Amino acid sequence: MTNDRLECVLAASDLDLVRVAKWEGEIVARYRLQQKARTEFVLKSIRVESGYRSRGLGSWMLGHAIGLAEARGGRSIEVAFNRGYRFFERRGFSRAKNGVLRLAVQPE
Repeated sequence: MTNDRLECVLAASDLDLVRVAKWEGEIVARYRLQQKARTEFVLKSIRVESGYRSRGLGSWMLGHAIGLAEARGGRSIEVAFNRGYRFFERRGFSRAKNGVLRLAVQPE
């Protein structure tokens, strides 16, 4: 693991839920989710290393984050950064009036 990747994981606060995907011992994808309120979550970051992109790993990681939020009582997830709008919109997120991407999570 490079120092940049390690620092990203270690920089997360106790309120953050950090998950990683590994391939042959190397972190190839990660996300950081934060519980903002009892039913509200914020996706602080999601990243797939360049050599592993366009294989569905980003979608899988996002699905995992959504499932984790839902399992913890989440009813909405917003994205805390301003890039990848199309990626998120294709997966059900919509832009609020303030430009924030948000997904309403529906319990099964």
